[in-house]
Amino acid sequence: MHSALAWLSVGFGFLSGALWLYAALIKVTTNIESGYGALVGVKEMSAGFKKQARWNGYAAASTGIAALLQAAAMMLNP
Repeated sequence: MHSALAWLSVGFGFLSGALWLYAALIKVTTNIESGYGALVGVKEMSAGFKKQARWNGYAAASTGIAALLQAAAMMLNP
């Protein structure tokens, strides 16, 4: 059981790294211009930030699961 939990922890650790890498590669529009009395491009930038936040959240959850699995593996170590 200890070995299975340790390997699951490793898997979730690698998954979190991949998710954070994916979040880092998301393109966020930064060309905000002023037009018609308002800022143009804010919706596109906001959409990019929301997508990054969602994937960063998945990565953080994966890291948390990896830490919990590692803790359980350590407690079950004879």
